[in-house]
Amino acid sequence: MSTNSTEHVVIEMTDIIGDHNNKRSSSGNHNTETIQRKNNPHFVAFTNSAAKSREERDVEFDEDMLRRAIADTGKWAYGTISVEAWVLNEQTGKLVRPHRAFWFDPVIINAPHAGIDYHALLRLVDENRQDFCAPEDLAPGIGLAGALFMELSTLSLLDSVLPHSKPQRVVWREVVPITEDPDQPFNLRLKLAAQAGIGLAAGVRFHFRGTQGLVVYMARGTTDINKLKSETNEQYLLSATDVIGSIVCLRNPRRDCLAERRQAREATRRRLRNKMLAVIRIGGPILREMLKREYDEGIVPVLYEDTPSSNISSSMDSRRSAYSLASFQKKTLSIKKRIIMAARKWKGANNDPPPPFSNVEALWTFAGCFLTILMLLYFSDFINEQNSQYSLVLGPFGALVTLQYSLTSAPASQPRNVILGQAISISIALCMTYTRLEANIRRSLGTALCVSLMARLGVTHPPAGAAALIFTGGGYTWVHMGIMLAGNVLAIISAAGINNFNVKRQYPTSWGFGYWIKYVCPRKGSKKGD
Repeated sequence: MSTNSTEHVVIEMTDIIGDHNNKRSSSGNHNTETIQRKNNPHFVAFTNSAAKSREERDVEFDEDMLRRAIADTGKWAYGTISVEAWVLNEQTGKLVRPHRAFWFDPVIINAPHAGIDYHALLRLVDENRQDFCAPEDLAPGIGLAGALFMELSTLSLLDSVLPHSKPQRVVWREVVPITEDPDQPFNLRLKLAAQAGIGLAAGVRFHFRGTQGLVVYMARGTTDINKLKSETNEQYLLSATDVIGSIVCLRNPRRDCLAERRQAREATRRRLRNKMLAVIRIGGPILREMLKREYDEGIVPVLYEDTPSSNISSSMDSRRSAYSLASFQKKTLSIKKRIIMAARKWKGANNDPPPPFSNVEALWTFAGCFLTILMLLYFSDFINEQNSQYSLVLGPFGALVTLQYSLTSAPASQPRNVILGQAISISIALCMTYTRLEANIRRSLGTALCVSLMARLGVTHPPAGAAALIFTGGGYTWVHMGIMLAGNVLAIISAAGINNFNVKRQYPTSWGFGYWIKYVCPRKGSKKGD
């Protein structure tokens, strides 16, 4: 007999013994025996173990398996002092950290180390503290795990476009710049992690059979980055992520399998009960009287009811209708889930809005926008003086300077997105003007094509969407496209010069034009993607 079957029998026997004892509670000798059993610690432990629900035991087993895998990963990885796993909830769209899916190096916790704020560290790891900072569900882009997940999502989208994508690598990020990023909403655990001495963090995504998430590896800022990026350590982290991800993915199928086995046992019990009912009905009043007498004596439970035979056929008809209803509900379940998920997302992610700029930063933004727009206006006037048919289309540049001076580190603000996004959008928009579509259809279709293609190629740039809407209206030529690209180059040069004079700003954070070239045209003696 299997372990589950044995536990099932033990629970049933415990219930039967309890019912039988309650019927005989009037006996003084039996009351004395019951009191002695309740005072016996072994009897109490047996009863508590049997009374614990199967669901609780399944959850504890899954949590312990995940905890051991994460602890073993952190123990053998070089320089790693903390590991945690996050799972994407498909219904809410948020990252959820399963219970006990967190490990912190006990050596760091128990022994003093320089550069570590132990008050912040204990707020992260000690659940018994009153000021313990519990992990919250994170929307992608929020907190350390959300920021890493969003970055990995962007990289995986871009790699899917490349003809020869390199294997997944572990990208280490500095935690302090993420904490100080003005575009990053405030997150207490992210701030405490930086104070606790976590200087580097890397996220590795996993995706198994519809379950996706990421494992976050954290190291101290003083750790040798070259050893963290070594081939051996990266391969270990990638393989460990596969193991952790597979354990997370295994939880629901394993519970479904256990539930199916329990349903099978319950079905067997129902069939046995129906057969015994048939025997009772055929056996007549003698067998009924015998079973009733045995039940009165506490030997067997009631296995039958006085149900008329006419109700059996109606019961079968109700089962057939219930099966048809269940089939219909199964087909509409996916639609209902999507509707519920969409309704929940309308409530928002309950995140705090980004903090406002200081007076100095706002003044710097004002100066940058003023000088850049002034330069572009003089450039447009110069073009118009040379040829009155041409000038700079200024509408998209208002959005461009907003990105360059208010969202300096955003991916949409970087030169690669600016140039490639504008080139793709204006090219498609001008091609759409050669079609014979109705004006509104042409403008909406052209803009939709530009925005979706930019997203597919990983070069999303909002001002390029505005340029697409303007150029699809007609009245522009390919010369205007060249003037627009020249204006964007001037805006990039201006933004780089003005922003980089500010100590707290850097523009651009990356040029990114050679990102595809190194895969399409690799150097001799090197593999594509190296």
